[in-house]
Amino acid sequence: MTREAGIIAGPTLATLLHTELSMLVTALWYEIDHGDGSAAAGFFTPDAELTFSRRSFHGTDQISGVYRDRTARGPRVSRHLMSNFHVLRHGHGHVEAVSALVLYAQDGEPPLPTTVPVLIADVYDRFVRTSDTDAHTGRWRIASRRIENRFLMPGDVLAVPTE
Repeated sequence: MTREAGIIAGPTLATLLHTELSMLVTALWYEIDHGDGSAAAGFFTPDAELTFSRRSFHGTDQISGVYRDRTARGPRVSRHLMSNFHVLRHGHGHVEAVSALVLYAQDGEPPLPTTVPVLIADVYDRFVRTSDTDAHTGRWRIASRRIENRFLMPGDVLAVPTE
């Protein structure tokens, strides 16, 4: 809080929105890294679109299927590191944002020998405000997410379908 002319000013609405949405994104990555993505679809609207590279999935059933298929492949260690969260546009009940994603991942049980990320990407999210309230997402859900790869390790196989 700042104090100007005897008035104590708190965080701005833009700051609160930024914090709430970046916390939602962080909670989603945590769910994927520590819960195998089994609850990831709960972060999306029922008709959401999730796009990895050139492959898209529509609705929470298909999004759940992505993570079920990944889990069926066997043990995997991943850490999705999100930074540079930036709100691009916001209006009444919707927000568009971009963040940077660095992914360390490999099949197997920890600890695994790796020193470089398998992926660096820009993540474009469109959030909508819903009437639902959830401990992780508050009243916001992801209506669309597009992950655009910027760097990939040659020969690495990503756990989600990209083609």
